[in-house]
Amino acid sequence: MNFNKINILIIKNRFFYTKYLLLSLILFSVKIVLSQEDSISVEKNIILKDSIILSGIQTNSITADSISVDSVKTKTISSDAIDQVIDYTSADSILFDLAAEKMYLYGIGDLSATDMNLKSAYVEISTDESYLYAKMVEDSSGTTKPILTQDKESFTVKSIKYNFKSKRALVIDTKMDQEQGFHLHADRGKMQSNKEFHIKNGKFTTCDLDHPHYYIRLSKAKKIPDKHVISGPMNFVIADIPLPIGLPFGLLPNQKQNSSGLIIPEYGEDVARGFYLRNGGYFMAINEKVNASLTGEVYSKGSWGLTLNSDFKVLYKFSGKLNFVYSKHRTGEKELPNSVVRNTFWVKSSYRQDTKANPNSTFSTNLDFGMSGHNDLNAKNISENANTQKSSNISYMWSKPGSVFNFSAKLGFSQNTKTQMTNLNLPTFSFNVKKQFPFKNLGTGSSKWYQKIGYSLNINAKNTVNTVDTLLFTRQTLNRMQNGLQYSVPVSTSFSLFEFINVAPSISYTGRLYAKYLNERNVFVVNNNEIIQEATQDTINKISHPFNFSISVPFSTKLYGTLNINKGRVQAIRHVMSPAISFNYNPDFSREFWGFYGYNSLDSISPYYSHTAGFIYGTPPTGRRGAIGLSIGNNFEMKLKNKNDTIEEATKIKLLDNLSVNTSYNLAVDSLNMAPIRIAGNTKLFGNFSARFAASFEPYAVDSVGKKINVFELVENKRIARFQNASFSVSGSLRTNKKKNKSASKTSGFLGNSFYYLNPDIPYTDFNIPWNLSINYDFVFNKTVFDAATQSFIPKTTQTASLNGSFSLTNNWKITASSRYDFSAKKFISANLSVYRDLHCWEMSFNVIPFGSWKSYTFRINIKSSVLKDLKYEKRKEVIRNYN
Repeated sequence: MNFNKINILIIKNRFFYTKYLLLSLILFSVKIVLSQEDSISVEKNIILKDSIILSGIQTNSITADSISVDSVKTKTISSDAIDQVIDYTSADSILFDLAAEKMYLYGIGDLSATDMNLKSAYVEISTDESYLYAKMVEDSSGTTKPILTQDKESFTVKSIKYNFKSKRALVIDTKMDQEQGFHLHADRGKMQSNKEFHIKNGKFTTCDLDHPHYYIRLSKAKKIPDKHVISGPMNFVIADIPLPIGLPFGLLPNQKQNSSGLIIPEYGEDVARGFYLRNGGYFMAINEKVNASLTGEVYSKGSWGLTLNSDFKVLYKFSGKLNFVYSKHRTGEKELPNSVVRNTFWVKSSYRQDTKANPNSTFSTNLDFGMSGHNDLNAKNISENANTQKSSNISYMWSKPGSVFNFSAKLGFSQNTKTQMTNLNLPTFSFNVKKQFPFKNLGTGSSKWYQKIGYSLNINAKNTVNTVDTLLFTRQTLNRMQNGLQYSVPVSTSFSLFEFINVAPSISYTGRLYAKYLNERNVFVVNNNEIIQEATQDTINKISHPFNFSISVPFSTKLYGTLNINKGRVQAIRHVMSPAISFNYNPDFSREFWGFYGYNSLDSISPYYSHTAGFIYGTPPTGRRGAIGLSIGNNFEMKLKNKNDTIEEATKIKLLDNLSVNTSYNLAVDSLNMAPIRIAGNTKLFGNFSARFAASFEPYAVDSVGKKINVFELVENKRIARFQNASFSVSGSLRTNKKKNKSASKTSGFLGNSFYYLNPDIPYTDFNIPWNLSINYDFVFNKTVFDAATQSFIPKTTQTASLNGSFSLTNNWKITASSRYDFSAKKFISANLSVYRDLHCWEMSFNVIPFGSWKSYTFRINIKSSVLKDLKYEKRKEVIRNYN
């Protein structure tokens, strides 16, 4: 026996390094006894008084008398010794067989070498033959398989024998976890020194079970690291049933990086455009930062389309996406006169600057625009088609931490795909100064009212135009662009009056800058040989600066009242009332003194006109206002004794969360001074439900044509006010309480697991059905339309109710449904039903819209993996759309 082979095995225990160093010295000494050598080369005397039990050898003690030290000699390392350092731990025990030159690890062991890591309940290491052997262990606690990790790849095996010298391994019944969710199984496999893996009777799948639901059977194959798996004859297997679908050879993906390749199209039939092939094309992995895909669709009746998708990302700098769709739609036969061709496009793009690129500023884009009819022709679902309002923007924001200033700039575009109206903002600027308190440091002691005086500054500038999308970039539209600048300076403070009244006076000033203004003049024109006088409007290109200001002084307080009842569980009812009175004043800016309005004697109804009417930031308001606002807020709570008498704290229940009544009286006008009386409130119902209500009452009477007159209803009709409108809504949700998961049942269903799958390893759960149901009811009643014949207002009601619910029959079944019903029209507005089944590595879904313009259904069963998503079965009935 060659002692050098044992001596070169370097053992490093992470927690007991000193102990095993001592054991190494003991082995060193025992080797001398076994070989019966008279002398040994050591550097110093060794005196050990310990006991050790070796496999087949028992020694009670080893003393210095048994060792004869003659001289110091130098030993050379054997050429066939193990040249790797092995770190190891074991949860149970470690035994050394000195005669066979082997070491055994029992329990959960962990071994690490240069380029590998092994976790196993049984490990055998031979220093004589330079191999490592690990195998599966079965005991009362279950089955434990060895797990080998090498170069970020994981192997779960039944047994493995690894040679340290050749760096080859033989594995039995292995499962390899690849990137992108792939799993490669092999009944027998051989790992080569170049890390290639030869496979016999293999399985390629995305199912992570030891016995997968489906797989591609590989008779023999070779796995090349970071490239692909080359296979011989291969066929598809589902639930252990081989399908007559196979190939004589194949290449399967095994790359850690993106790679270019074909995208398999899907086929089907469209009611209006015929048979199709769509969503097929090519994926381009340009580099690590950018990838793109180009897909197309073609229909048997002549329609076609192209879609470009791209993703890009530069770490710590920016990221974004681009989607461009171009479609040519043809309905009807090409040779017939009713054939219609429409070309549409749509662009969606986003760009986000990483916050680490510049902490003081951000730049982002979000584009979503195209031709108005595009969604009608290409929408994939009802929600996508219902979203008719699209918006795009490019924005830049600057805000330095600790600074009182911030700045933003934006280019905006909004579009309504139904009305074809667009709004273009090129550009919008905003500059803001945070609230400042210039007198904060004046005076000493308690805070004074003047120390709370604060102001801020907001400046906005805009250049905008509204038009239809077909005229967006014409010269006529560009000439109609409006621009202007608006700034506002709010100033406010607060203090207490008589210690219980809060006063918060404020002054708000708003100014506008325009590059032009309007002026009207009277001219004489000839109409049907008659000379008449009419007004014409001139645009004066000159800077104008209309402004306005207002003053507000609100007073508010709170009053608390408690009614002690002490009957049954009811202890008391608490009422919190929040009355408020405010005074608001602004002058009449249409007076000649201000110069913001002109006078035209030809208009007897509205002779005053604004020089900036219709401009981007509007015009100063007309009419003097000196209004007194009145409002009262009310909260009602009830205290209930707890059912458990040992607990003293009572339960609080909100009866009315907020019941408010408000109106105002304008002292500055000569008639119709009082505003309508508005009542609103909300409260909680049955825990998860809430109710909201509102009503409006008009205090003035009307004449014979329904116009308000300066006579109170109390005088005219002996009532405080006339009802105008009311609304009431209830919304809430019901759901099951969360329960602890119970142990899985392996015999769920009337036939057990064998009904679904021959292998009984599929986890099933008990029928603890979680569900939720959300309900919303809206009721609106108004009397605003006056009927002169009956001299009364016509009542009109609107009622709608919507239900949205879902429940899970098991953890794998989920059913959702939604519907909306119009009580006035006596019909359902929309309805949708979806059924989803999680099949572990597969999934099944069924969606149906039973009626309406989107009446359709779709059934699909497919593999979950995004890479193999085209392995599916799909049956659908397309939506019948109006393509004309």
